[in-house]
Amino acid sequence: MKKNLFFILTAIVALPVFSKKSDTLSFHDGYFDKDYCLESYYNFSNEMIRVELFGKTGTFNIYCISNDKSESPLLSFSDLCDTTGFILNVDGEVYRLNKDKRVFKELHRFEDGAQLVYTIDNDVRFVIDFSFVTDEDDSFVDLLKLSTYIINISGKTHDVGLKGVFDTSCGEVSSVHFTTDAGSKIRNECFFSHFDLLRERCVTSSDGKVSFQFVFDGRRVSPIESVVFANVDEVYRMAWDPVIRKGRGFTNSRSYDNSAIMVKWPDVNFYGEEKVENIFYIAVADNGNYPRGVFYVDRIVPEKKKDEVPEQPNVNKDKRTDVDFIVPPIRDYQLNPSYIQDLIDRIDALQSSDNVDKKTVTRLNAELDAILEKLRQQ
Repeated sequence: MKKNLFFILTAIVALPVFSKKSDTLSFHDGYFDKDYCLESYYNFSNEMIRVELFGKTGTFNIYCISNDKSESPLLSFSDLCDTTGFILNVDGEVYRLNKDKRVFKELHRFEDGAQLVYTIDNDVRFVIDFSFVTDEDDSFVDLLKLSTYIINISGKTHDVGLKGVFDTSCGEVSSVHFTTDAGSKIRNECFFSHFDLLRERCVTSSDGKVSFQFVFDGRRVSPIESVVFANVDEVYRMAWDPVIRKGRGFTNSRSYDNSAIMVKWPDVNFYGEEKVENIFYIAVADNGNYPRGVFYVDRIVPEKKKDEVPEQPNVNKDKRTDVDFIVPPIRDYQLNPSYIQDLIDRIDALQSSDNVDKKTVTRLNAELDAILEKLRQQ
């Protein structure tokens, strides 16, 4: 009887969280200073993009809305989209956030967007924030901004690594699954380093009519350590520092041409109640058009936060687009002597090339200047 009473009381306490009338429930998130409602399912859209979120499973999908109101998904539907998601490495322990039972999941709805929230043992919280960015002067391309946050809620020091896996479906009908801004065509397993991304900039997946574009480089995009393209099963089998089999196709014994993108951000070491943010964007286009995500991301004006003291950012000129770009904050891994030497070697190699990519050289020199300035300040 005591056991039954315990379950009854637990159900009564938990009932509001799972209530369908979550419009009446108002909570406040102190980390973001925003009010929200708890939801088990939520979808929201603008003219060209719809975002679908599942609170119980912590999964999501993204759709392109065509002129005829038909929708095309970017990501696989498999098991409520759970082949797409993020992975955290906390002090050597790896958590696949939407599959691991040790992770508590919530869906927070705001007035201007939504967040999927994952909490690990009251130590670390991971948040995916979805919001729209639209250029009012041109409705041709809409942008979805994805901001991820790693929040230390324990007050202890933690070493944390982050990966995102995107089980794409849009480009799998094509012999070329992915293309880049630099013209690279990806038909099989492939690896891009941080330096490669400065040249390639974005990854586009298209079925010939609808296209999705991941923008991995730009004035408001956070530094990325590497990107891997492989069969989705192989991606999840890889070690934390991925090693690819160059030339291997996207087909294995379980699935045919089932490609995925794995993004790895730099590891962080933090303590107290620190919050680390990583930002990237997804653009869409239909009717056979090419998304112009890079074009718009380079022109995004930073949002001014409440009570924020204006900073003097490290601003340089992007000669190809004729706009200013901002060097992102320098991370600890960029202060490593081997990283700095690799950066210098990369600049030297580009400058000695017959076809000098002035835009990439400018960006790399700006990064080097920012690193040296931070070292001088230490």
